[in-house]
Amino acid sequence: MSDTAPLPRRLLHLAVAAEWERARARRTYERSTIDTSLEEEGFIHCSFPDQVQATADRYYRGRDDIVLLRIDPDRLDPGVEVVVEAARSGERFPHVYGPIPVDAVTSVEPVPIGADGRLDLGWVSG
Repeated sequence: MSDTAPLPRRLLHLAVAAEWERARARRTYERSTIDTSLEEEGFIHCSFPDQVQATADRYYRGRDDIVLLRIDPDRLDPGVEVVVEAARSGERFPHVYGPIPVDAVTSVEPVPIGADGRLDLGWVSG
């Protein structure tokens, strides 16, 4: 990890429900973002709890097929690193440099969508 601060116990990732179901069958999740694979991007984009609503607002508005994955970084395979890196905005996000085993995902929750198309993640906590 590039930061000296310890990682939170859970990382968050917004996934398309159908992509998560395919990952469950393969036993590994390899999507970086909504339209990009781990192979294409080189890492899987994640968020900390206080970032996930803004991420949803920016990239997932209007999607009613999104689930929230809670990932335990301690359950990642050896050699898979979590690196906290700055985005173009300067905000720092966790990136997982490798596939996420299904067993590292501790919960999967459907994300409700409001009438305005905004995903409602107000219930998310660390």
